[in-house]
Amino acid sequence: MKHDLKLKNVLSMKELEKSMRNIVFRGLYNKAGEKIKPYENATFSLAKVHPPKAIGIPAEVRIGSKREFLFTPQPTVYQNQIEIMETVDDFLKTKGMTLTNLKGAVEYSWEGRGDFHILPPIIEKHTYDLKEGFINLEKLSSRFGGMYVRDARGNMHHLSDRELHGFYIDEVSNLSSLEVFNSNAPLINYGLPYSGEHDFYIICDGTHRIDYALEKLNKPITVILVEPKVKSKPLIPYYAFPVPLRPTIRLSSKKAEKMFYRLERDKIHLLNDYIKKTLHYDWEIVGLQVSKLRSNVEIF
Repeated sequence: MKHDLKLKNVLSMKELEKSMRNIVFRGLYNKAGEKIKPYENATFSLAKVHPPKAIGIPAEVRIGSKREFLFTPQPTVYQNQIEIMETVDDFLKTKGMTLTNLKGAVEYSWEGRGDFHILPPIIEKHTYDLKEGFINLEKLSSRFGGMYVRDARGNMHHLSDRELHGFYIDEVSNLSSLEVFNSNAPLINYGLPYSGEHDFYIICDGTHRIDYALEKLNKPITVILVEPKVKSKPLIPYYAFPVPLRPTIRLSSKKAEKMFYRLERDKIHLLNDYIKKTLHYDWEIVGLQVSKLRSNVEIF
């Protein structure tokens, strides 16, 4: 099937970086009620993600002369999204570019679908404190100091309190006590021998772009690496726990999940179900059309 795509604009890495610094969380605020910017004090650089060398071996991100294992919060891949990546890559090639080696953002229009941006996948460096392989939730909680979420009535709740009290889920009903973290958070273990601070390189945006490059093309792909400017001030924790890239759940589409009612491997959100999407990023506020929430969960 022939698709009608048209090039609208190309943003340099410098222009893209300027925009990314102003991305905000969809539902995370400071005490003054202003939305917090996840990348305001981050550093950006280009790196390469390489295909895994064998079954059971993670893909790696090459940063200068070193290589680090890559993690993902999203272990499910949808075939219809991979087909979109292939179509966009074919279009980019007609303009002298490739999806695997972008150095900025490309804005294009797709007849019948709308306007979009394609950019290098984004890898974030996160540091978590482990205790015998379990994430130390007390220390993780302290990272949310000075950060708030809102309930359905607009009341602000301090996210580092571990328990939120009187949290309204609509205009009338409220929960007397709401545990901040996902109920499964204390069960996730990264290896009993591991304690102390450990770095995780996590795919923030671009799972399908990376899958298309590594699995379909078997080629490395250029990515944007986001790191904290100061090591003592790590990035705000990502919205879901990191897991290895493989094994992967492959479905034809998001809708196909309904066919597999026992399918239980999916992203594990960091926060409680009532507030789990407050840590999603709002790209549209800076004019970048790159992703869309797949559910109707309300974010206040």
